Amino acid sequence: MKKQTKIISVLAIVITAALALAFRPKPLPVQVAPAVMGPLQQTVDEEGKTRMHDHFVLAASVAGKLRRIELHAGDSVRAGDVIAWVDPIPIEPRQTAVLQARLDTARAAQTQADADAGRAQAENDQAAIDLERTRKLFDQGVASREAFDRATSSASAAAKQLASAIARAEAAAYQVKEAKAALLSQNADASLPVAIKTPVTGRILRLLEQSERVVSAGTPLVEIGYTPRLEVVADFLTRDAVKINPGMEAIIDDWGGDKPLRARVRVVEPGAFTKVSALGVEEQRVNVVLDFIDGSDKLADAYRVEVRVVTWQASAVLKVPSGSLFRSGQEWAVFKVGNGWAQQTSLQVGHRGAFETEVLGGLKAGDILIVHPSNEIKDGVRVSVSAQGT
Repeated sequence: MKKQTKIISVLAIVITAALALAFRPKPLPVQVAPAVMGPLQQTVDEEGKTRMHDHFVLAASVAGKLRRIELHAGDSVRAGDVIAWVDPIPIEPRQTAVLQARLDTARAAQTQADADAGRAQAENDQAAIDLERTRKLFDQGVASREAFDRATSSASAAAKQLASAIARAEAAAYQVKEAKAALLSQNADASLPVAIKTPVTGRILRLLEQSERVVSAGTPLVEIGYTPRLEVVADFLTRDAVKINPGMEAIIDDWGGDKPLRARVRVVEPGAFTKVSALGVEEQRVNVVLDFIDGSDKLADAYRVEVRVVTWQASAVLKVPSGSLFRSGQEWAVFKVGNGWAQQTSLQVGHRGAFETEVLGGLKAGDILIVHPSNEIKDGVRVSVSAQGT
């Protein structure tokens, strides 16, 4: 009898265990990713576009009949090339004073441009001296890496400003020649055409007038871009622009190439403006201008790009996927996975990257975290790993 009772008890226990095992909740499938040590960048992102730093609009220097321009947008031109021909019409004597004034204005502009070029040359020479001095101090361990990078950036910017100033001086010299030609043409034979020449080497951006027609003096004909000075401009929200300083590194992405291009912030313009967003909201924005560090001859004027300005970066921090974080009261928290169970853990976070967040405390490298936890995930819930995230 006792033996039979014992067998019944064992069967009851086995059946109860089987029923409990059969009806217990199944583990919830989750996607996980580890907390790891690695580099992290914090950026402010915005859409931008390329533009040529120096644009030149060539205009008819005399009134007359414009011959058809045979060039096309995208064609390369060199300084001094003839862009167009204008067959002049007789100029009234009363216009002599106007043409003389235009020549005097062009000469004054040339004087100013020459002075600017001289100042840019002096600034470039001083920047080179400062860079060499800082390099020696850096080699001796006296100057910091930041000071050396700042001196390098200043020297590069000064060299580019010098090239731009020289180009403007050359353009001013050509404008003087054009004004002289216009003044002399009033006594010239109207059958002799007047050549319109480009003051700089570059590319034709657009033809403002191409077909043959009668034009007045000063009519814009062709717009030329100075190709060696390609830059990027992006309008950032003012709350983001206050985080950006000249000299900061930036990444130019989504431009169509195989890899991102490096750039550096040259200037944050001092004046903001109001822009209406696609949702009809008025926003205060400010232009940020960047110079390319890595060049690409596939980019041209007004190409769309994505600009990411690096406001903070570190080479080795503890980081987790931003999708694993959620708010628990006033704190940030994550779900760790341990032995098949979800464990809610509070943590302290630092800087945020595009997809990852710095962890200052509460986790260690190698901890496995649930990414994008659903509402069903609670502390103490059984889980099973369905996918490994990044």
